[in-house]
Amino acid sequence: MNGLEDFTFKDEFNSFKVEGSSISLFLVLKYLKSPQKRIAFFAKSNSDVEKIEQSIKSLNTNILTCTFPSFDCSFLSNLSPTIDNKRQRIKTLYNLYQNKEMILISSLESLVEKTISKKSFINSELVLSVNSDINYTKIIEFLKKNNFELVDFVTNAGEYSKRGEIIDIFSPLSNYPVRVFFHFENIEKIKKISINTQETSIEIDKYEICPPSEFIFNDENISHFRKEFRELELINKDDYYQSISEKNIIEGSEQFFPILNKSLSPLTDYIVDFKLFFYSDYKINFDKAYKDKLSEYGINKKYFLNESSYLFNFQNLDKSLKKFNLNFVSDFSIYTQNILNFSDQILLPKKREDILRLINTKGSIVIFCFDSITNEVKFKNFASLAKKPLIKINNLFTDRISFGYIYYFNLKIDQSFKVKYQNIDINFISDKDIFEKITQKKTQTPTDNSLIIKDFSKLKSGDLVVHINHGVGQYIGLKTTKLNEIEYEFIEILYHSNDKLFIPIQNLELISKYGDSDGKVTLDKLGLSNWQKKKAKIKNKIKDIANDLINVAAKRALDKGEVIDLNSFEYEKFSSQFEFTETSDQIKTINQIREDLYSGQPMDRLVCGDVGFGKTEIAMRASFMCLSAGYQVVMICPKVLLVNQHFKTFSERFNKFNYRISKISRFESNNEKKKIKEELTKGKINLLISTHAIFANDVKFQKLGLIIIDEEQSFGVEQKEKLKRFKPSCHVLTLTATPIPRTLQSSIFKIKDISLIQTPPVNRLNIKTYLMIEDLLEIKKIISTEINRNGQVFYVAPRISDLDSIKKKILKSVPNINLACIHGKLNSSQIEKIYSEFFNKKIDVLLSTAMIESGLDLSNVNTIIIEKPQLFGLSQLYQLRGRVGRSSIQAYAYLIVKNIQSLSEDAVKKLKIISKIDKLGAGLSIASNDLSIRGAGNIIGSEQSGHIKEVGVELYYKMVQETINELKNISPDSDEWSPNINLGFSINISDNYIKDSNQRLSLYRELSSIKDSDQLENMRISLLDKYGVLSKNLKNLLIVIEIKIMAKELLIKKIDDTNVGFVLEFKSNTNLDISKILEYAMSNPSILELKPKSKLIFRSNCDKIKKVKDLKKFLKFIKTNFYLK
Repeated sequence: MNGLEDFTFKDEFNSFKVEGSSISLFLVLKYLKSPQKRIAFFAKSNSDVEKIEQSIKSLNTNILTCTFPSFDCSFLSNLSPTIDNKRQRIKTLYNLYQNKEMILISSLESLVEKTISKKSFINSELVLSVNSDINYTKIIEFLKKNNFELVDFVTNAGEYSKRGEIIDIFSPLSNYPVRVFFHFENIEKIKKISINTQETSIEIDKYEICPPSEFIFNDENISHFRKEFRELELINKDDYYQSISEKNIIEGSEQFFPILNKSLSPLTDYIVDFKLFFYSDYKINFDKAYKDKLSEYGINKKYFLNESSYLFNFQNLDKSLKKFNLNFVSDFSIYTQNILNFSDQILLPKKREDILRLINTKGSIVIFCFDSITNEVKFKNFASLAKKPLIKINNLFTDRISFGYIYYFNLKIDQSFKVKYQNIDINFISDKDIFEKITQKKTQTPTDNSLIIKDFSKLKSGDLVVHINHGVGQYIGLKTTKLNEIEYEFIEILYHSNDKLFIPIQNLELISKYGDSDGKVTLDKLGLSNWQKKKAKIKNKIKDIANDLINVAAKRALDKGEVIDLNSFEYEKFSSQFEFTETSDQIKTINQIREDLYSGQPMDRLVCGDVGFGKTEIAMRASFMCLSAGYQVVMICPKVLLVNQHFKTFSERFNKFNYRISKISRFESNNEKKKIKEELTKGKINLLISTHAIFANDVKFQKLGLIIIDEEQSFGVEQKEKLKRFKPSCHVLTLTATPIPRTLQSSIFKIKDISLIQTPPVNRLNIKTYLMIEDLLEIKKIISTEINRNGQVFYVAPRISDLDSIKKKILKSVPNINLACIHGKLNSSQIEKIYSEFFNKKIDVLLSTAMIESGLDLSNVNTIIIEKPQLFGLSQLYQLRGRVGRSSIQAYAYLIVKNIQSLSEDAVKKLKIISKIDKLGAGLSIASNDLSIRGAGNIIGSEQSGHIKEVGVELYYKMVQETINELKNISPDSDEWSPNINLGFSINISDNYIKDSNQRLSLYRELSSIKDSDQLENMRISLLDKYGVLSKNLKNLLIVIEIKIMAKELLIKKIDDTNVGFVLEFKSNTNLDISKILEYAMSNPSILELKPKSKLIFRSNCDKIKKVKDLKKFLKFIKTNFYLK
């Protein structure tokens, strides 16, 4: 049989037995046999839509599969649908409008709500191509008219940016943005852009654009909205009226969709020539979906004059469907000999013997399906028992299949099913029916958010900065001045007593950002030696810390550790019971630990990763390795609640193995503790989980092999010292959720073994994040919805003074709930009691300041509401949002503001960033750019926070890196000074070239930090790519940077332009051979003159361009001839 394409359907039958996992295969076969190649299937829910789409994609066909989900928020409210949701809907509508061949997957709920009509796409589509008659002006007009957002750089669909003769566009129809280059007004070329680097790659022929969503706020629609709005009685909506009228589209504006458009259409208007498939009970489910929407809109009938203008009821649907070729799938089947029977029954009990028996059944073909590499390996071992040839299927529809073989195919199915054709049973066996439960991987496009976060962390007016030679000041802004027709640009920094310092843009590498601080910071005073003394004192402290780290590493290299000889059989048995698919970072870290334990040296490894990213599983694997080799293990936690949580997790995971696990905390009685300690000494307890109680002198182990420390920074210096009394040969594994900034990673890696867990778990869903204007009805609904699905809610406010009024507000809206309040003024026992009750699900809503416990894994808490989010930092918001979404359940975060218009531009940008960054794993990007003094203290040691506060985070990190390099005899890069270069021409970037001053400043900082000619050349190429033709002054700036690189290498601290040439002033520690240069100057007085105080005059009377070229040649000449080797 030549694949499943051989199967045929008889047209007189339109009912099929199809359910669950078999639907995707059924739809693909129907599509392949359909003459018009347009079929649509309506699932019962949005979650089913996504599953079917994923399954069809895994069949490796080239069929266009489009989904049309319903809106992913409570619609007529102050919420907006997510970017991905809006993008997916408009993309599908556009493809339908274009009459493309496809499989459409939608839900009955999507049929209830009407959408924009097909005529909305007339004049709302644009196809860009080289040499087309679409020019620069037309494109900008189109983007503005269709509500594309103007940004500095594009990272999301619906955004564009413009710079000179370049436009960057991210169409909702595409998976990537493009850069359009123009020659005068005409398109010269179109290139793909990398979101991560903003650099271009391959050139493409054309690029299609349509509006970013169904919500088109053009002049015609806004005029209609204003007219309808005035006829309706809308309370507390004037802000929306004003903002939409001004085309300022704020969160929640989409709620006016029914009155924004003159007429809306049902989805069925787009699919008139499609073959439709429904479940046989679709009428009941559609009616339920309609009533749910009607009930939801009942509160909001004020938004439209007539419900039929927006909702599509069953009578209308029934009338509309009479024009279609309808097909139904159900739990009964009508078939003859030639009709396929797709049955989603699980064919077999989960016993391998039965599956092996099925393989040998006459008239049966077995195809094993899995989408996990781990399970593919397990399957091959299992299939070898059947003693039949094993063949991998690459294409299910064309590859030949026949009796006598076992087949396997990369396909995600939730349950086994059977395809019956004539006398053949083709059995598709899910890996879930063979192996232990494996949580399947949902494919996601990896997104690096570092660029968008880095942009937000740019220096802004009012920020505290640190000059390496002058100390802490306040950044005021960029200043341009003109002298002798030459433009110079500086940054202005304010110091104590209103003193000001102006720094040339080419020397900005001397400036670093101070970082976020909780307290008031005193500005330094210019001209005093206090700053240098302070810096020297801190450098000595850093040297002590670095020496300790290096000495510990050196001692560990000499010590002999216990060699853990792994019991591979038992270990594989233990590992196979992990119910999830390991991430690549987990596998890498586990392998590193295995090598450490077998190396014969004491392991000292730090595992760094966000909570819920799989550190506990790594700790359990390490524990099992040691336990199976006959050693004891102790895990030390800073809090009782964490002890209880780990004890529960470890006990469940180890319950099939003969190891005894105990715990010690203040909740165990003295008698219990005494008994545990006695049994520890005798070796009767294999694994102990404890708080700091473990540090008591009477705790002794019989054969301790591994110490696991959870969140080491939570322990004090004295407690850390007590840890050292355990025998030095013990292996140590430290777990932390505190991210390590990139600036420290490279240096710490040289002296400590660190494993980074950056990959999120494969079953974890992105947290849906909404920015919304406060609406008590909506808040009530959010809380009630979470509690009704047996979940819990975090409610966070920035200040303790806010908590009482919020508590009253919540209890008034949702009176029958258990609510508790927690904040820093409560004592530790009160806090622990509340956390314990929340952990044990006795509390529905936990109202708190930002002190929500970061170490707890509360998988039942999947909604967080944050009031006044603008008062939190970006990193804080990310960390707070990360307190939910710890399981495979969809989690939600709501950022509540009183009024968006009253927020600063910076605050709005911050909230939009956190709303956009819904992809998991963004924490590292945020942490790497977050300059929090508290966070820095956690990395180096909390006792260092005072020192960090004196010099700022960025400089402190730099000093740590330099000190470690010095102690390890690695040549330091000296950034204590920067050559002052004045070549006599303008070197600023004008606001005509780059309008945004923050973007210009960021570019200046990047340029000033360039250290060699390769970096400079890469920057030149990048600038041409991102900004097009370089302006004259920017070209000049690149020349200055080139001269500066050469000058720094030659220890020239200053080069000044004069009428006769250039004056070069050398540093006092120069390696210049004075005797040689004097000899040359005397022989060539027209070229060179030697002056006192390490100065040279290089003579050149040419025009400016030639003069600078001569200077470059002369600097190379100096390096070759006048420097002592």
